[in-house]
Amino acid sequence: MKKYKMNSEGFTLLELMTVIAIIGILASAIMVSLSVQKKRAVVGRVLTEMSATMQNIYLCKSDDGTINSPDPTGGNDLCGIDPNYGQWPDVSEDALGEGMNFDLRMTGEFDSSSWAYWADPQGSGISGAEMVCCNSKSGKCGKIDSGSVCGTDTVIK
Repeated sequence: MKKYKMNSEGFTLLELMTVIAIIGILASAIMVSLSVQKKRAVVGRVLTEMSATMQNIYLCKSDDGTINSPDPTGGNDLCGIDPNYGQWPDVSEDALGEGMNFDLRMTGEFDSSSWAYWADPQGSGISGAEMVCCNSKSGKCGKIDSGSVCGTDTVIK
């Protein structure tokens, strides 16, 4: 009877397939994590743009201007007396990418001292995605849970 000598050089097919499977699992976990981080970065971008818009609202009001209501996806002129005060942020999917779309909404009248406007994430794909809320009471913009209501009395941290 002939004895076969086992070759100790190299890896077996089973060992190689196991390593490839582990690398595939790790790669898929990283890709999911990166996708969520990109979407959170978009929410941060919307927050930054909405905060800048709030400053322009105060400038327009201090010059006795009227504030135009935002279009649902933004992009229209902010101040009724001069387009140099800027535009409402463009929060459409075309501008933001990443499959995210926000709706701009407002409550109250900008001519009064009690108003709020917010960007609500639509189809963001993030569980518990945050809404960006700005109001006259706090004088700033911030993130709140999407299940919450952004209004004139909402406390923004």
